Amino acid sequence: MARRTRLATAILAATVAGCAGNVSPTPIPPTPRPALPAGDYSTVAFEPAISFSLPEGWVIAADSADYVALQPAASDIIGIYAFRSPQAASQEIECPIAAASGVGTSAADLVDWIGARPGLVVGEPAAVTVGGLDGIRIDVRILDGWLASCLFADGLPTVPLFVSPTDPRFRWVIAGSERLRLDLLDVPAGGTVVVDIDAFEGSLMDAFLPEASRIVASMSFGAP
Repeated sequence: MARRTRLATAILAATVAGCAGNVSPTPIPPTPRPALPAGDYSTVAFEPAISFSLPEGWVIAADSADYVALQPAASDIIGIYAFRSPQAASQEIECPIAAASGVGTSAADLVDWIGARPGLVVGEPAAVTVGGLDGIRIDVRILDGWLASCLFADGLPTVPLFVSPTDPRFRWVIAGSERLRLDLLDVPAGGTVVVDIDAFEGSLMDAFLPEASRIVASMSFGAP
């Protein structure tokens, strides 16, 4: 799976093969990618499979068993991302790619843990159903004045959020002015799916949210 390592919607491990290792606080304008026509699509590798409708001008930027990325073709600083059963990330100052100890993986467990992070402002949790899965929705941003920063973030305030139980190279952090809308959904067969509407440049979120919300509302999850 191709993953970006610069600061854009996600900051991912610089060890991922085939990706640039440098991190910049100002994302480099991406090379435009061929856009998909408007229509209905489904993931191929993600479990459970997700069906969704995309407007014109979007791409499926990643599709693996535990990670999906949907983005406008012309931008990788806004997008919609799905994670399969992520774990809460360690909050150690070195920002290791490791799980925090003692944190459960249900939607309620993760919402409680995120809400307790001292570096975050978290909106009031709300019950939500997406694609047949029930869960909890929260809005998340960095607390004004938060100074802690991971070494790879070039001084931007950061809070690690998720690591993968299956991929030791993967991490997902929130950084700078980034804003997230997280739907944390319980899968009846076990585990969770997290759907993340994400704007690395937080000022873009209000304009992006209506279109992204329509895509999320169109999602349907298959059997895991």
